[in-house]
Amino acid sequence: FGNTGIGHTRWATHGLVNERNAHPHTSCDGKIAIIHNGIVENYVGLRDELTDAGHEFASETDSEIIAHLVEDRVKGGATLQEALRLTAQRIHGANAIVVTGTSEPGVIVGLRLGNAGGIIVGLSDSGNVMASDLLAVLPYTNRVVYLASGEMAELTPSSVRFTGIDRGEIHKKPFKTDISAASADKGEFPHFMLKEIFEQPEAVSSAMRGRVNFDAGAVALPDFPFAQSEIDAIDQIVLIGMGTSLHSGMLGAYFIESLARIPARADNASEFRYRNPVVNENTLVIALTQSGETADTLAAMEEAAIHGARRLAIVETDGTQATRMARGTLLVRAGQEIGVASTKTMTNTVVTLYLLAIHLAKMRGQISTSQEQAAAAELSTLPGKLSRLLENSTQYTEIAAGLTGKQHLLYLGRGGMFPAAMEGALKMKEIAYIHAEGYAAGEMKHGPIALISDAMPTIALAPAGPLQEKMISNINEVKTRGGDVIAIATEGDSIIKRIADDTLFLPQADEAFSSILALIPMQLLAYHTAVALELDPDKPRNLAKTVTVE
Repeated sequence: FGNTGIGHTRWATHGLVNERNAHPHTSCDGKIAIIHNGIVENYVGLRDELTDAGHEFASETDSEIIAHLVEDRVKGGATLQEALRLTAQRIHGANAIVVTGTSEPGVIVGLRLGNAGGIIVGLSDSGNVMASDLLAVLPYTNRVVYLASGEMAELTPSSVRFTGIDRGEIHKKPFKTDISAASADKGEFPHFMLKEIFEQPEAVSSAMRGRVNFDAGAVALPDFPFAQSEIDAIDQIVLIGMGTSLHSGMLGAYFIESLARIPARADNASEFRYRNPVVNENTLVIALTQSGETADTLAAMEEAAIHGARRLAIVETDGTQATRMARGTLLVRAGQEIGVASTKTMTNTVVTLYLLAIHLAKMRGQISTSQEQAAAAELSTLPGKLSRLLENSTQYTEIAAGLTGKQHLLYLGRGGMFPAAMEGALKMKEIAYIHAEGYAAGEMKHGPIALISDAMPTIALAPAGPLQEKMISNINEVKTRGGDVIAIATEGDSIIKRIADDTLFLPQADEAFSSILALIPMQLLAYHTAVALELDPDKPRNLAKTVTVE
């Protein structure tokens, strides 16, 4: 038995998903092995160069290029660490690389370039480990170090040494994470996703702990890093994220504008980073990323820094790259999430953004004491209302059974329900593989109404509130065109129940909280539809929990 090894589970960026293209990749002589996250953007030219020099390739991947480049340097007398450092100078793009070789038994070297592929080093008395995700390290140790861009780690069973690509040895202090490996146990639940859906009442309570004084009816964010003068100077807020984080940002922008009266918008991080955005020192850019390692979001944070914008990170895990790039961090405190499709993380992120909106409103003088007390009172009831939504699963299994034969779904919402509708559609696409689109309900007449038929059900988010009458009109428009409607409404609503084919009820709540509560039935509907289709909701095809490549 050996004491050193590397392995990787990764889909193919280049080439087919098959054994030939699977990691690890080796050099011609088989003495170098590498695993890799990222994309070698100039791999075509490098491959041609290496082929001309006599190298033979066993795969179609860009990753194998790295093994051959390291091989050449080691044959020239370089150590593994030096060979990887020199290789880094040849490749373009954001990449994370781990290499080992027969020339130095018992040594593994890791490197991070740019903002793709996080590398986490775990230190323990019984050996040292390196991984791309914190969860992989936790069974062995809770003492961890995150590599930043341009940093390398050299591991042996008894030592760890950190260096910079363009400088010598560097000191990095490990910290102890509070996240537990026990969170990776499904317990009595058949899937992690269902377990994490049911953890949301407790998770939301954690998000509010130390931030909401329920006795005084006050909201405060002790970790918020900006002074009064800085907040007074802010003239816009931009929330950046991808996927579920983007939808969270849309809800956050809605809360901030409504409560703090600061112009706010959510922006797709992959577009923001390339658009030369109009932001400056009076802009607050809020990065939303569960892992703190999402490549496009980190690149968008860099773009914001170039323009001088203030930066705040809202993440699950402290010490990640996003937290190091931001001026300050608000942790969402959802706990480790195993299922690929985010559930409790989104709910906690939205709750954190609501707390931030209240905090900004106080700093800007836009909220009265009585309004703050009312918000705190609503927050105190939120965990209990979430628990009530989780009591009856029979209705979801029955509705899900009727969706298994459908290929298209339309989700409609207005105001805060619009981003909630987009998230509901994303969940259905992610785990049940049913094409679903989330639309602002006012847009229906501008195109989507042409698709309405008995073959495409509509999920209409229509809880009580100032826009409900508009939603009732949208529901009637769907019904008159032969479409089925699954409505999400407020308890006691007899009108919605009468006109919809099926109705899922939310507890009575303020409009802002209804958009949070509405996430639960849509998560459960997607989950039970996936299970009815005999799909694994924890491991949707082609998706990864953390997207560390562009």
